[in-house]
Amino acid sequence: MDPPSPPPPPIPESRPRPLTPPVLLTRPRPPLPYARPLQPPQSLPPRPRPQVFVSFRGKELRHGFVSHVVKALRIAGVNVFIDSNEMKGRDLQNLFKRIENSKMALVIFSDRFSESDWCLNELVKIDDCVKEGKLTVIPVFYRVNTDDVKNFKGKFGSCFIETVQRQSPKEEPMAERWVNSVKSISSKTGFTSEVHRIDSYLVDAIVRDVKRQLPYVPTKEKELPIETEIFFALVLAGLCNFIAPLIFNDTSFYKTPQWFVGVLFLVLIRRKFA
Repeated sequence: MDPPSPPPPPIPESRPRPLTPPVLLTRPRPPLPYARPLQPPQSLPPRPRPQVFVSFRGKELRHGFVSHVVKALRIAGVNVFIDSNEMKGRDLQNLFKRIENSKMALVIFSDRFSESDWCLNELVKIDDCVKEGKLTVIPVFYRVNTDDVKNFKGKFGSCFIETVQRQSPKEEPMAERWVNSVKSISSKTGFTSEVHRIDSYLVDAIVRDVKRQLPYVPTKEKELPIETEIFFALVLAGLCNFIAPLIFNDTSFYKTPQWFVGVLFLVLIRRKFA
């Protein structure tokens, strides 16, 4: 009799495995064409360095002649600095830095200029920069005699004496430096009210000279020579003889000398106020 076969091995109990969520294979989305990475805000561009420093004395000049000069220079694209642009409470040393950073100085002499030690100290600093070759200066004699400034006569001379007498003994004696700077700058080539008696003519002369000495001043557009502009104006005036009959019945005026003279007059007016 055969021996009994061994019992089959026990089947291990199978436990259900925990369900895991299916893994989805996804591709990264390409960035949108208009999506850009955020960038830190850029700092504001630095203020342009002053090109012309204006030195003057008196509220009547500030609100009168000087305001016209500053406005005309800014319209011409020149960066101008006057002390009203400076924050209140700054000392004279800060104005000295403004002078050092400038390319040109306009010194507007008046009969009251020498009554301010502040203006005279500015003048000394301007004269030092001119002698060092760092600055160009243009003196403007506004309603004051040039001889009075150069020789300290008239009201300019009496105001200067009063300013020197007001100096405290503890202060550095500046009278000699003031005298030398006044004589040095007043001897430069400049402009006077005696030659340009109308203020607007004096302003125009100053602006032209500043732009001549600062050739990098930006201009809006290159202006045509006046001869070329007159030529084209006369050509257009002549063409009106052929265009006017299409619009008007009587075109005799467009053949008269008055018509061509009027066209030339308009060209001159445009160049004057452009």
